[in-house]
Amino acid sequence: MAERGISGNALAKRAYCDRALISRYVNGKQPPSVKMARRLDDLLGAGGRLAALAAPPLFNGETTPEGRARLDWAVRNPRRVDGAAVDSLAVVLAAQRRAEDSLGSAAVLQPVLAQLRAIDELVTESRGQVRPALVHVAGQWAQFAGWLHTNTGHPAQGDASLSKALLWAVEAGEPDLISEVLSFQGHAAWVAGHPGPTVGLSQAAQRDPGVFPGQLAISAAQEAKARAMMREPGDVGRLLDQADEQAAAAAARPQDSPPWLYYHSPGFFALQRGLAYSYLADQPQYRSRAIAAIQVGHAQLPDGEQGSEWAAEYLTYLADLHALDGDGEQASAAALQAATVARRARSVRLLRMLAPVCARLAARWPSDPDVAALTEALRLPPRTPIRGAPPVIDRRGAFALQAP
Repeated sequence: MAERGISGNALAKRAYCDRALISRYVNGKQPPSVKMARRLDDLLGAGGRLAALAAPPLFNGETTPEGRARLDWAVRNPRRVDGAAVDSLAVVLAAQRRAEDSLGSAAVLQPVLAQLRAIDELVTESRGQVRPALVHVAGQWAQFAGWLHTNTGHPAQGDASLSKALLWAVEAGEPDLISEVLSFQGHAAWVAGHPGPTVGLSQAAQRDPGVFPGQLAISAAQEAKARAMMREPGDVGRLLDQADEQAAAAAARPQDSPPWLYYHSPGFFALQRGLAYSYLADQPQYRSRAIAAIQVGHAQLPDGEQGSEWAAEYLTYLADLHALDGDGEQASAAALQAATVARRARSVRLLRMLAPVCARLAARWPSDPDVAALTEALRLPPRTPIRGAPPVIDRRGAFALQAP
């Protein structure tokens, strides 16, 4: 509505509904029906993004009508879940992951939690030969919920979801998923600014050499990031090289890759290298490496991921690096690109990351028109709903730790 310049009253008239109903949708007090969501999607030209948020009773995603019917039946008959229903759950989860790339974490959190509650009931009642496969998918769903909670500033809920995911992964006997959950627990520690637990959990995620090499790669890159926070540059380079080797090994075995690693690409690992070096950016050689790696990595991301909320975070880091390097023009350009994503996704996380960057740019280049444009871009229209208020690591803190 804000992007199209359409008020609640105007949209209600076009949709032939009450203004109060639109208000309840906007404020998350009432979900729309599938039919209404599609109508609003058409009226706002949302390209399917709004329609995707309106689920059948519990599940949505790129599954067939038969698959949705099977899932509805499974919820009503949890002790009779079969392999086909488990396969349909996996399809829905894959669609939810893709939806988060385009819509942001906050937009998909509540649908995912509603689905997870239903899956929890299925796991409780499940028995027989299908149970390991169901528990495996449930563990993946809980891990995804843990990521969403962490990314939207709910660390306690994220920890609870990841703990459940680890329990289910162990029961299912799935080493790749166990490694993934441990790695994400390390990510949660990094978000909280605790490099010690980040290192320990990342190492635990790499302990089983039999897991898929792509799984080992992301944990090695994460450990490198934490080592950089602790000012251990020798280990940073070694771990980043190890991550690249494992990523190359994974690329040679795409058929064996777990479904949750779909976002792994050369661009993604270049971004990890850049982020690790950014913690050493008080030294010019590391700063130049960080800038180059993030620029290359973001450019190499697939089209569907370049505009994602998580990819825009790296543009925020890049803006800070350019500012530290004295390049106000490049800093403003990177921050403005991230601000565009933040506005579209209504992302508090991105906005809070960008606010101090913008303030530093304005203090250093007060008359720069690009900085003024960035300041304007960070102003959301009045009464724009923004969910959550996550704590964000102050990127300048990484640089300030080494300042004279």
